[in-house]
Amino acid sequence: MLCFLMALKSRLLSSNWERVASLCESSIRSALQQTEPSVKVLLICHEQPPFGKRFDDRLEIISVDFPPPSPTYAATMEDKWRKLHIGMMRAGELQPDFVMIMDADDLVSNRLAEHTLKHPNCNGWIIRRGYHYRYGSHWIGWSNDFNCGTNAIVSSRLIRFPKDLREDSRKNCIVLRWGHTKIAEKLAEAGTPLEALPFRGAVYVAQHGDNHSHDVPLSNRLVNLIRSYRNFVRSPRMIVPLTGRIQSEFSL
Repeated sequence: MLCFLMALKSRLLSSNWERVASLCESSIRSALQQTEPSVKVLLICHEQPPFGKRFDDRLEIISVDFPPPSPTYAATMEDKWRKLHIGMMRAGELQPDFVMIMDADDLVSNRLAEHTLKHPNCNGWIIRRGYHYRYGSHWIGWSNDFNCGTNAIVSSRLIRFPKDLREDSRKNCIVLRWGHTKIAEKLAEAGTPLEALPFRGAVYVAQHGDNHSHDVPLSNRLVNLIRSYRNFVRSPRMIVPLTGRIQSEFSL
């Protein structure tokens, strides 16, 4: 079984809750509409979005009772990882074969679960090739230097699932400790490298008004903008029409 974990931001921090809920619904649909149905989606949130009954019991919604964070980047990111910590505790109880953290506004290929089933002994995969999509556009860009919060599938045998909410439990769980920016590097250093997923595995959905990147301090955003421009020059993206095939594969 492939288990997806998503942390949903609080309604109180959303500029448009209906849009946030709609994007999350699309993310869940992309995870559940796999060609191999052996999947589980754990959604951890403050307020339950209105779409819960539209899915089968492979979606489990976990409500948290701690207060929503203040509207700062550091606080919102801590809120996200605290929710994922809770989700990882539940994932450990379910004993999946692989775990994938998803941002609640991104989309995944419907081929992921089937691919994990065919390669049960793999350490996991890092998504290097994916799509970048501007919310509402009829066009989509592909990149061979893909990097977002939805980019790694990790074998459960490499994960020390937390049993409680202590900080040590988080640090001992390599997925929670390092996140998407370091996970491939750290697993390689440990002698258990991730393989590159051999197809485009995810869509980063941007410019909808509620991306976490909008909460980043301005100075950091300028640095990220320069870095993104350099990456674009080194690995230019091909902009292509949003075809029916792409929409079907990613539930877009």
